[in-house]
Amino acid sequence: MPEEEPQPARRRRTRLYALTDGRTAAPHTVLTMDTTITAAVAEDALGGLPTEWQDILAMCAVPGGLAVAEIAARTHIRLTPMALLLGELADRGLIHHRPPLEGAETTNVHLLMRIRDNLARI
Repeated sequence: MPEEEPQPARRRRTRLYALTDGRTAAPHTVLTMDTTITAAVAEDALGGLPTEWQDILAMCAVPGGLAVAEIAARTHIRLTPMALLLGELADRGLIHHRPPLEGAETTNVHLLMRIRDNLARI
């Protein structure tokens, strides 16, 4: 009879209501799915926080940051609960959040034409 390989230990997930102190809506911060999130604390200061919070803060390290929808996808938590959880983190000062850029800020035609022309020269 062949020996079975040991199965990796599965982490037990904390219930969402425990992570948000039972809140069902963020009291101050409302986030959309395309809001960019960055950690407001250093990775070495995450010691006493719940594991799920530590995971989120680690993946949103400065300078990059991630959109709310991407964090939800990576953590396998639905979008609405993730927005609530991130709102809780924002209210506690653990994350910074930035709304998405306005359309005018992302579609500078002259800049795009300069980039295209410079790429053509390479």
